Amino acid sequence: MAERSDYFDRVAQTVVECDKDACLRLLKEGIDNMVDPLEILEKGLGKGIRQIGDDFGTQKVFLPELIGAADVMKAGVAVLDERIKASGKARESQGKIVMGTVKGDIHDIGKSVVASMLQANGYDVVDLGIDVEDEEFVKAAQEHKADCVGMSTLLTLTIDNMGVVIQKLTDAGIRDQVKVIVGGAPVTQEFADEIGADAFGYDASDAVKKMKTLLGK
Repeated sequence: MAERSDYFDRVAQTVVECDKDACLRLLKEGIDNMVDPLEILEKGLGKGIRQIGDDFGTQKVFLPELIGAADVMKAGVAVLDERIKASGKARESQGKIVMGTVKGDIHDIGKSVVASMLQANGYDVVDLGIDVEDEEFVKAAQEHKADCVGMSTLLTLTIDNMGVVIQKLTDAGIRDQVKVIVGGAPVTQEFADEIGADAFGYDASDAVKKMKTLLGK
């Protein structure tokens, strides 16, 4: 097997190139050669998705590449997380985030891209999926002892559900224990302020920056 640093660079490049098959082959190669799966995740997959995020921020790449890279990242994380848990190790968490697309909205791409970016930056993400009931955000935040709740929507018809969730967090007595970040096409900073959210993420890269500020890490 090639030098470890070269191996990690090759894993990262599969994310940048949105090549899932090549990524999974390299992950198997690394696991077969006893490379620490935690290192593969942080120095390989993480490096690649962070590079894509930076390139997206400077408009070197665009949404299709970001979506493709997130898909590769998601597949790779699924493989490595299983190995990491089996080894009894755990990576240092920057915080636990419960996130999902609000009730009435079935759009998944934007939320999944943000989830992948957050995972790459050391956050534990509980992805509730799409069309998430208001109460489910609250229940998951309590169950997982979340540091933050993230909500996404691409529809103006469902945007008000974000405010409903925040109110339900308040009613449950945990609003002061969790931060709230919102994002999606119709969401603005003004709207986030109006409903009492702690932050608005303009895109995936911005969401990561805001999360670091929110959680102080």
